[in-house]
Amino acid sequence: NEKPISSLSDKAGYYMDSQTAGDSPYGTLLSKELEEKVIQAIEELPVECRQVFIKSRMENKKNKEIADELGISVNTVKYHLKNALKILREKLEHYLIALSLFLLMN
Repeated sequence: NEKPISSLSDKAGYYMDSQTAGDSPYGTLLSKELEEKVIQAIEELPVECRQVFIKSRMENKKNKEIADELGISVNTVKYHLKNALKILREKLEHYLIALSLFLLMN
């Protein structure tokens, strides 16, 4: 079962808001834009990779739990997580740099 995007949006938004926005209008705008890019990047992950990533990072499940739920090995879970993080890092690199600079200035 894939999580609906509203669930991804809620979880990503909560995390982004707690990490970036503060009282700054620019921070709020940057946070919202980054949230949208993160959600879009997660949606674009290959299906099984996305499922593993969501279960691990948003549902806080352990690799063994994910493996059991999806009927795959723990090593396959680790592979999908590594792949997801690589893809997300590449897709979000420019936004993460902007976010880092913003956080350093505040």
